[in-house]
Amino acid sequence: MKNLISVIIVNYNGKKWLKKCFDSLYAQTYKNFEIIFVDNASEDDSVEFVKNNFPEVIVIKNKKNLGFATGNNIGVKKAKGEYIFILNNDTFLARDCLVKLIESFDEIPNLGSVQPKIVLMKNPNKLDACGAYWTDFSFLYHYGYGKKASLKKYNKPRPFFSNKGVAMMIRKDLINKIGLFDDDFWCYYEETDFCNRVWLFGYECWYYPEALVYHVLGGTNVRFQNAYVQFHNFKNKLLSFLKNFECKTLFKIIPVYLFLNFILSIAWLLQGKFKHFLALYKAIGWNIINIRKTLKKRKIIQSFRKKTDKEIFSQAKKNPSLSYYYYLFTSKLERYKDVI
Repeated sequence: MKNLISVIIVNYNGKKWLKKCFDSLYAQTYKNFEIIFVDNASEDDSVEFVKNNFPEVIVIKNKKNLGFATGNNIGVKKAKGEYIFILNNDTFLARDCLVKLIESFDEIPNLGSVQPKIVLMKNPNKLDACGAYWTDFSFLYHYGYGKKASLKKYNKPRPFFSNKGVAMMIRKDLINKIGLFDDDFWCYYEETDFCNRVWLFGYECWYYPEALVYHVLGGTNVRFQNAYVQFHNFKNKLLSFLKNFECKTLFKIIPVYLFLNFILSIAWLLQGKFKHFLALYKAIGWNIINIRKTLKKRKIIQSFRKKTDKEIFSQAKKNPSLSYYYYLFTSKLERYKDVI
């Protein structure tokens, strides 16, 4: 019997995306799946739309917006599948997407999590990103972002430090061992934190371009103020570092991370973006206040470590040229030319 896939879709006011997303799921050549729809207190009749048009979907309605991380964690608790497919609501799938993703687990040894090829819905010739490498500057190298999707180097499987939470398939038995997302993350960096744990537990995260997903870039977060997003971005990265990395790695990473983000915060201050400026320091403050809780998480995570950071970085770290960071901070990342 084919393995059951549990597709988890977390939604917040995403009604306009849902029909296309669900239609593409029910058009799949792979039929053995269930859909778990977790709604974060939407105000646009999303739940009623799903119940009326897709009655077979398992619907969970939260009383308030619990965020992407907790929303998916709630969905996993209901999931019966051997594989979990985390999927954004602003996507639709090529007809053979699920069958190709299942095939990847047979083809790639020690595969824990896999990301399909994700292209932009409005411009399918452009990639979202293949995944992210770790770098010596502590920022992620988003490989393939905005690049031509047909190029050969973007059409071969390869390991990455992190998959994208837009669409990623994960072994359920692995989630049972290491957990899924950290509830304290709410949104942003939760998939990278998870992927880091996948690696240190002895499994790997890969990009598998045989499977294809179309994505509306930024479609799910346009309602959130950027400063609020940046707070979670800074907070979650620092929290993830403190939980997952070895002490000798932390001594290298933390000073670099804080210094570079200090420079970024000053730039925001000079631009008059005072809320953005404060976001970094609020994030640091949050981590100081919650350090005991973080250390408890760290103790658990380090107890199941099977790979050193050095071993992980040998497969999942790539340093781009310095121009990458210029394009990253000026929001022109699609102009960077990948040299790998």
